[in-house]
Amino acid sequence: MKQKPATSTSFEFFKYSPLETLPESGCLSVKKDAFWSYCGPLLATADDIPSSLHDWTHAVLSTSLLPLLLPFLAFVNDFVKANGLDHYWLTIRATRATAEYDRPRWHTDDLFFSRGGSGLREPPKPHKGKATPKPKLDLQTDWKLCATLLGPATMFIPPEHQPAARTMSRSAKRALATEHACTSLRCAGCAATADAVRDHLAAELAPLGAVQAAPGECSFFRIGQEEGAVHSEPRMSGGDRIFVNVVPGRRDELAGLVARWGMSFPRSWWIAPGVLRGQEVA
Repeated sequence: MKQKPATSTSFEFFKYSPLETLPESGCLSVKKDAFWSYCGPLLATADDIPSSLHDWTHAVLSTSLLPLLLPFLAFVNDFVKANGLDHYWLTIRATRATAEYDRPRWHTDDLFFSRGGSGLREPPKPHKGKATPKPKLDLQTDWKLCATLLGPATMFIPPEHQPAARTMSRSAKRALATEHACTSLRCAGCAATADAVRDHLAAELAPLGAVQAAPGECSFFRIGQEEGAVHSEPRMSGGDRIFVNVVPGRRDELAGLVARWGMSFPRSWWIAPGVLRGQEVA
């Protein structure tokens, strides 16, 4: 099983489970939009899975996720170790059928653990009269893995068009950005720019086409605006989706990350709006 990506690729699909051995997902559905996260050492066996995942599953899914999740985790653990790492930040996101992504949201992921990046980050600070400093990386990993356990897979611009798509994306962000003071993680000015860029790229990148991982495959892709893979959530109006995102790292890097937010390490947590802990969704 291949566990080393080509150094020149922005994304690549890897088979983690033969199609004939994949468990049936017909009885699995999403009762509530929600996510579960874990930050810590590799989860090597089912016994290592935090109990919070079982609580989350009971609250928001119709049945156990483990038969679909464990084959992917086994691949991820081997892949991460083969690339010299031993910890990860793992997120499982469950989404009910929605028309939100009928219009693609083409983008590259930021360097997640840089100051001013996306994901778990420190709030941005204004720099009056000075150019914004170049992000200082806390984590040097510039790639991640993802898989879809239920529903359609993430869409990628085809490999031969990735450089052009990145250029178009950067140009659109520069052209459509509006000058404003950004002092919040939920900035209205940034949101307006993001919507304008999304509309522009949905039209401009449409002729380039899209590719998706097949069932039993996961996606390796690079992050960052310079080399990151241009991708989008798929159309989800036809049914529910369960998506797994894996950002690998080293213990001290990830422990330092969650410590900045007052969290212990290792750590798991989940959020399901409208769900009381210990109660199932009605």
